[in-house]
Order: sequence, then structure tokens, then C-alpha cells
Amino acid sequence: MTRTLRTTLPRLASLLVLAAGSNAALALQNTQSTPASTPATAPAMAPALGYRDRGQAAIARAIEYLRRTQDKATGGWSVPEKGSPMPNLPAITGLVLNGMLLQPGIDSADPAVANGARYILSFARPDGGIYDTILPSYNTAITLSALARMNTPQARAAIAPAQEFLKRSQWGTTEPVGVGGAGGKEAPSTVEPSHPHYGGLGYGNRGRPDISNLAFALQAWHDSGLPSDDPAFQRAVIFLQRMQMAEKDPTGKVINDMPYAKGSQQGGFIYATSENDKTVGQGNSFAGRIDETLTTGERVSMLRAYGSVTYAGFKSYIYAGLTRNDPRVVLAHRWMQQNWSMRENPGIGTDGFYYYVLMMSRALDATAEPAIAVSAFAQPRNSLVLRDVPASVTHEQVRAAVAALRKNADDPDVGVLLDIPTAAPSGGSPASGSRDIILYTAKDDQATPLMALIGPGGSLKVGDTPLRVHTAENAWATEGTVTIDWRQAIVERLVALQNPDGSFKALDDRWMENNPVLITAYGLIALQHAVGNSGPVKPK
Repeated sequence: MTRTLRTTLPRLASLLVLAAGSNAALALQNTQSTPASTPATAPAMAPALGYRDRGQAAIARAIEYLRRTQDKATGGWSVPEKGSPMPNLPAITGLVLNGMLLQPGIDSADPAVANGARYILSFARPDGGIYDTILPSYNTAITLSALARMNTPQARAAIAPAQEFLKRSQWGTTEPVGVGGAGGKEAPSTVEPSHPHYGGLGYGNRGRPDISNLAFALQAWHDSGLPSDDPAFQRAVIFLQRMQMAEKDPTGKVINDMPYAKGSQQGGFIYATSENDKTVGQGNSFAGRIDETLTTGERVSMLRAYGSVTYAGFKSYIYAGLTRNDPRVVLAHRWMQQNWSMRENPGIGTDGFYYYVLMMSRALDATAEPAIAVSAFAQPRNSLVLRDVPASVTHEQVRAAVAALRKNADDPDVGVLLDIPTAAPSGGSPASGSRDIILYTAKDDQATPLMALIGPGGSLKVGDTPLRVHTAENAWATEGTVTIDWRQAIVERLVALQNPDGSFKALDDRWMENNPVLITAYGLIALQHAVGNSGPVKPK
């Protein structure tokens, strides 16, 4: 059974919820499910109303926050204090400028952009890299993406050298560079295609490449106009395959030839082919391991694919010229369908959540598809369903009706609400304007206590209208596939997480996601893709 939402997002794996009395909020449930069949064709979605306006408002707030936090002396963002031993990370400024330059009306002449560009270019090296003293490929890749959006002689002059620097930072290159130039500290090795590290890029301080640095490099090459048939892209595909947890495609052709992927059918990606230079070829996943039934029928513990790097891998395949029908792309997309979440980074919780949303937005935008058909239906334990709600009943009225039932502060209260269309009866049509409402309690595991408050008969009286109330597991008779407007999902989630000052709430401190500038830059870029401000890179 397929169910499509009218103006909001569906129940399933993670659920988008529209808040009553405020812009929006989100309550989402993530599942790591067993594989389910992928629909041949996703049903068409009716246009969602209003979310682009909410997204644009959030973008404006984020940009104003970033303008206020720019370092006046240098033009950069998150700049170490004068005299600090901490190195500069021009990549953070590059992310900010990427997000700002996606906004219509902001170009290279904007004072904040111009000052940020000068800061970035102050770290340009004779070897073509753009970095201070650490993380040469990471900083160069992200700043190259920003420079590719600028129409100044200085920016244009830095593009080709930076592209070449990244090529020489790739494992397998014949002229490797590291910190300080050719043969510098932590330069990649000239390895053969059979080597687990071949085609990858790394931070320059781990002794091995990883998917994150490779994805940023591919993004930079893509943004700066390097054609997908360039040998650097093709070397990258070899490394990407070795991080995809799928030994073979459905025809039996080998995708991942590493021992850690033998028999795997997950389709998603792990972080690296090695944890460090002492564990070459053993694989590395920050999601740990998962029990998987292999193609042989044996159930074993395997490295677990997870969200952010799967979107990074999917996007990288697209940029490298693979089509949506390529089995490697199809397998990655199937994983995305089966593990959809806007609540967390699937597989690793809130770690790297904003980076996950960044990668998701870029990946799904690269498909040019407005929606994603999601399987693996699951309902969170904090929800009830109001059936056949007339169009005249508002969220505010539902919230007030529940509040009237509460006798003390410990009684369950409404968190957020989500509209979905009422299912049509067999052989008929739903009542005009009617819909179901998923009601999420403010705290987990409060569906049963709320039903107790509602009382026998399962009806909530809203004004003169009694509404039938069901537990989530009994509300719909069948499971199925639902079609999610991913753009709206991203907007609503990020709007709910935005602080009044335009920054975003930190959910975790891993991978620097307690840095408000960094996560606001991630969120800004994701919002730009979600509202449709991305488009082809055009220097401006």
C-alpha cells in the first residue's frame, strides 16, 4: 500500500511534524530495518505549501547570525584568538561562504563575502593548497567549493592550482603532496589499484584516507568544473566501492572486494577501508557492527553502514558520472530508503547530525528528484492518531482539548502534531478536507497514559466535535511505502532546531558540532538545497 501526503510528511521511520502555534517542529523515529522491497515508481506528491517561506526565513536568520560572528580583523569565522597556538581552519569560513553565496542577491561584492575570501586566500600555498598548518586536503577542498562560486580574478586564479593539489593528495597519484608541498608530512602514498587506500583522500594525519575527505574533494572538483571523466574521479570510484557494504550487485558483479564486505548486502557505506596505517584493509565504521544475514544465509557480525557517509557515497557516485540506474547507486539509494531519519544520523545517534543533514541535502538535490519513497514503516511510542478530522478543526484546538484533560504537571501533554490525508474507504473517497492527525506527546512512552486521560471509548472532544483516537499500532491496518518530500523534511527539522539568534542548537559535541558557526554553516547549506537555491554553480 502506498500513501502520499498532501502538504506534510508521512509517518514512517522518521516523521515530520508541524507544530501548533509556531513555525514547525519535528518528532521523528529512526529504524535500522531489515531490507524491504523498493517500489518501482514513487507516487507523485502534491506541492507542499509554506515550507519554502519558512526555510527562507530561517536562511535569513542564519545569514544574519553569521554576519554578526565574522571576525572583523581577519574576515574569517571561528578564527583562533591572536597568540593562540591553535591553527586556523579556513574550511569553516569556506562552509559559511558556500552557504551565503547560494542565497540570491549575495555575490562576491558583498562585504562579508569579500572579507571572507581574502581570509581564505591568505592561506593559499605555492603548492596550490589552501590551509594553515594542518588538514591540507580538507581545508583546500571546502575552500575550493567556495571560491568556485566567486567571480573575482583572485578566486579564479586559485581554482586550477587547488584542483591539482587535491589530485596530488589522492592515494595512487604519482606526485603526492602533503603539508608543505611535494612529499610533505603525511603525503599519500603512490599505491596500486589493488591497495585498499587507492583513490581515497584523508585528513593528512591518520595514515589512511576516508570517505568524508574524499566526498569534500569530489564536491570541490564538481563545483569547480572538473569533468566527471577525469582520472581523479575514476580513481575515487574504486575507493568508494571499497567502502560500500555490498560484495556484489544483483547480477553477481563484484562491487567491494575487501574481506570485511564478503557476503554483505547492506548497500550503505562505512567510513574508511582502514582505521589507521596499522590496520590496512580491515575497514572502519563509527557505527560499529551489526548482525547481517549474508548472501549465503549465514548470520554474522559485519561492519555497519550508517547515514552521513552513505549520503556522502551516494552523492559522490553521482558526481563521478554514475547514473541513477547503476547497481551501486541503486543499492545505496535502497539503504537510504530503508533507514530514513530526520531525528538522528542513522546508525550513530546524534553524532555528526548537522554534517548528516548537509550530506543528505546535497545528495538528494543531486538526484533532481522532489521526493523519496521510504520503506521500513515504524511508529514511535509517543504517538496517538486522531482519525477523520474535519478541515475545520485546527491544531490549536486539538492542543487546547488535550491541555484541558490534564490534572497535574506530570500528566502527558502534546508535543507536536502532523497532518496526513485520511485514507479513502474501499471503493470510495475520503471526506473533503478531512485528514488524520498524528499526535505526539511531549515526552516518550506517554501514549498509554494519554489514552487513559482521554478515557473509555477513545474519543477526544474538540469543541462539539468528538474525534476518534487510536494507538499508533492500531491506527492503520497495513504497512507500506510512503513518499517523503525531503525538502520539506529538512526545512521543518532545521527550523525546529534554530535558535532565536539564527544559530542552531548543538545536539552533540563530536566532530566539532558544539561549534555554533560550524553547525550553522552546515544548516545554512542544507536549507539552501532544501528551498531550491542550489542550482548549477555560477560564479557571482
